[in-house]
Amino acid sequence: MRDFFEVLEQLYKKVLLGATLANDNQDYVFYLNPAFSDPAGSPVTSPECSSTLGAQGDRQPSPASLSISAAPVCLKSDAREVTLLQLTVIRVMLTKILSAETEFHAKEKYREIIQVLLMSSDFDSKLTCMFQNSDKLLSHMAAKCLASLLYFQLKEKITLSNSWIAFCQKNLSEYSESDKVVYCLWTLTVVIKEIFKNTCSQKTEILKQFLTLFDSIFEVFYNSLFSQHFENLQETSKLVNSLICFLELLELLVAARIHLDLHFTCQRILFLKPSGVLNVITWPVEAFVKRKVIVFLKKCLLWKVGEDLCRGAAPALTPPNCLLDVDTLALAGAVLQAVDLGLLRTLSVQGKPSCFGGEVQPGCEQRPGPDHVILRAASLLLVKSLEIKFQNCASAKEMKVDLQRFMSELLTFLKPHLEPSVLLHNPCEWLSRVFIEQDDDMLEAAKASMGIYVKLTRRIVLVLEAAC
Repeated sequence: MRDFFEVLEQLYKKVLLGATLANDNQDYVFYLNPAFSDPAGSPVTSPECSSTLGAQGDRQPSPASLSISAAPVCLKSDAREVTLLQLTVIRVMLTKILSAETEFHAKEKYREIIQVLLMSSDFDSKLTCMFQNSDKLLSHMAAKCLASLLYFQLKEKITLSNSWIAFCQKNLSEYSESDKVVYCLWTLTVVIKEIFKNTCSQKTEILKQFLTLFDSIFEVFYNSLFSQHFENLQETSKLVNSLICFLELLELLVAARIHLDLHFTCQRILFLKPSGVLNVITWPVEAFVKRKVIVFLKKCLLWKVGEDLCRGAAPALTPPNCLLDVDTLALAGAVLQAVDLGLLRTLSVQGKPSCFGGEVQPGCEQRPGPDHVILRAASLLLVKSLEIKFQNCASAKEMKVDLQRFMSELLTFLKPHLEPSVLLHNPCEWLSRVFIEQDDDMLEAAKASMGIYVKLTRRIVLVLEAAC
């Protein structure tokens, strides 16, 4: 095994430098194709994986041809290190293939090796089997390797494996407390993120090809995940992990809808069924989960989802889309309905004090205070929802009633967290007080407030002119 490991180390160093490889492709595939075992060195016995396991293949390359003095002999104690190095070499090789700085002949050789590896013994099925491994590092490396391979296949227009598609459909057909769900979501998210960050002109077509395979299953998983009840779960931490992963995936789907000309059902599901995500705010979960949900909803209404994914300048919005306008109005209406039912009254905003440089130093007094991120996001979410509704409302009386009701609800929510002098002097000063530490949110809140004012005053003027 040590000799086997040394060959892999030599291969890793060469690939890291972008060197051209001289041996036959099958020789390298022999060393890169994992023989899976658990952390203790015992073979994996899962029925799903039994067909993909085995030794390093039937064809063993000449050790001398790869500058090694002895043939590899697999020892159980080193199986984990070898597998991790194999996955690392594959990922580096894929990175070099996608890099513009890699020399042409070296890149072509790496591409050929990966293509042979993909054709040999259902390689992606071996990686998905590793998702079940109790070794978290091994599972995570397998997921990263698989994500890189999937992205490579999409860019090279190589058909994705039916076994991988079936794996996703099986594990996302309903929510389960399995690590496979999390790794499946994480892998899909990484692939879409890489597509979205790509600067090539074909990224819309690549993403369209990918989403076509999973459009319906995303909707099924959305309905299953957000219908869960905490009292029926054995490990709520697994639900939280799945929720965080799926929220990141949803964010990418919405971003692709806003910034690319794509309109799949899975990209609309949040707008069509927003109550599922809104209900998370009332779940007995950690504050950071609720914060993530509120910030995500805020970004959806502002059409600012995905701005941090693009390299260089901020992404341009797609041309005006009536369907997106309708869906945004539906989301804003759902937010207002949830607030009307008492959403803000159930939202706790107690947070840990923020300190420059990290945690509070030992011996320093910790003053309790509100979570300002939640305060800002919840305030802007409500104000923006009102503005969107008012832009589509014709009744001045209805707008005035809604404004008084919802702003009263918001001020009641903010009152325990604002200094008394602010409220006594002028209730409208909450705007600058809440958003004083975040210029972007302050600007958006000011624009939304101005939009509400302009729409309402114009409608009132029209009513008065009509009465004269």
